[in-house]
This record gives sequence, structure tokens and C-alpha cells, in this order.
Amino acid sequence: MKKNKTAAMSGSSQLIIIANDKGGQGKTLASLVVADHAHLHDAPLAIAQVDVQHRLARTVGRNVLTIPAVPRESRRDPTADARSFTPLYHMLERVSARNANCLLDIGANQVDRFANWAGIVELDEDLEAWRFEATIMIPCVAESEGIRQAAMTADALLQRFPRANLVFVQNERDGEFAHLHTASDAASIYRTSIEPLLDRATLLRMPVVEAGSWRPFEAAHCRLMDVPLMPIRKVMALTGLPHPESKIAKGEVAAWTSVVFGELDRVLNWATTEAK
Repeated sequence: MKKNKTAAMSGSSQLIIIANDKGGQGKTLASLVVADHAHLHDAPLAIAQVDVQHRLARTVGRNVLTIPAVPRESRRDPTADARSFTPLYHMLERVSARNANCLLDIGANQVDRFANWAGIVELDEDLEAWRFEATIMIPCVAESEGIRQAAMTADALLQRFPRANLVFVQNERDGEFAHLHTASDAASIYRTSIEPLLDRATLLRMPVVEAGSWRPFEAAHCRLMDVPLMPIRKVMALTGLPHPESKIAKGEVAAWTSVVFGELDRVLNWATTEAK
């Protein structure tokens, strides 16, 4: 498989769109690890979400621009929903002026809404003018509906951003795509809807964190990049785990983070210097 062209680009800001219209696919975890990857590369990163959940803001420890749903207003005024995205447009404009980067997390059942707005305002033309390199990153677990929605998400977003780099993130929580039973619905959907896209896409691994070791750190709103450097006493205090289990949890999260950072190195090339 060809290496995603994003890694070869330089001089452009990154717009990373993380989306899958089905919940439970690992979008927030993918967003967190992308945010940490940018931080470790000293890359300025603005973060926005088309969602109402607060996990992302709590973990990164700063404000996240949130575009909430406005169904009641949109029934009375069809342009109300489009106007709700105006702060995102202004954020992208400001970010581009600073030669910075932007991460956009799109929640479940929000992809069509965002895609419709992007089409109305012809956002792809502005991204080109602003010198954004767009990457569509779609986490997906190995089950039929997640795979189906991943393909539909890719189709909806590529219609609006045809020049974007496409990345599927194989969330291995339920196994690997290659290990799907050949006669299963999931394997059939993967063959017909995802495999045809792999000629232009990169497939990344997001391995499972063994024994759920990330969960106690997540509950304490820890950043992934901080866990490998934590003293064991701090791990014990944050997680409530005894000493040996704290060592195991820390080691497993550190190993997981190292693998995923290595995968992201294949597709992301951050703009690291803000324009003066």
C-alpha cells in the first residue's frame, strides 16, 4: 500500500477530521492521541468538535470549540444550523493565518450535518486558499455496522473534500479486519465498502489496551503522553490501583501509546512554527 501523501507534505497546516457516524468506534481516543502527537511535535493545535460531550476538553485541559446541534431552531429557520458552524469557519481562518493546525472531532450522527454545511460554504476551496492539508481519519471496529458507517462517512466527507487524505484507523477492540470470518456480514461489508477505498487510503492500527488499563487513567482525565513518565506513586494515587497493578497499567498504556504514535508518524506532518 502506498504511503499516505500527508507524510510527504511540508509547509502546510494540518486539518485533521476524525469522524465515524456510529458511536463507540474510538473517535475520542483517536482525537486524544492526535492531540498528544501534535503536542510532542511542538505543533500549535486548535481543537473543535461537532458534538456535546466534554471528555475531550477535560482531558486536554483547555477549551474546545463546540458546535452543538440546534434542531429546534433549524425547524423554524433552516439557516440556523448553518450559522451555528460560523465559529468553526472563523477558527479555521485564524488558525491558517498563524500557520497552525486544527483537529475537528465529529460526533455520532453529525457527519451529514457537517458535510452539508461544508458544501454550502464551499469549505474545500477555502482550505486550499488557506493552505490546509486535510486528512479524514475514520476509526472503526471490526463489526458490521461500524464498518458500514465508516464507509458512508468516507463517502460523505470525500464528496466535500476530494483532495483530502483518507485514513482508516483499525480499532482492534473487537479484532482485526483481516481476521473477520469470510462468510460474516462484517467481512462482506468490508470487502465491498472499505477495500475499494484502500487504493487511496492508509490503514492504521489502534491496538486494544490490554485489560482495560487505560480506563483508570481516563477516569482521572490523564493525557496519554503523560502516563509513560509518571512515577508509580502518582499512578497509584490517580488510579487507586495497588503497586504491581499500577506498574502493569502504566506499562501497557506506554506500549499502546508508542505503537499509535508510530502509526501517526506515517500520515501526519505537523506545521510546527507559527508565522510572526
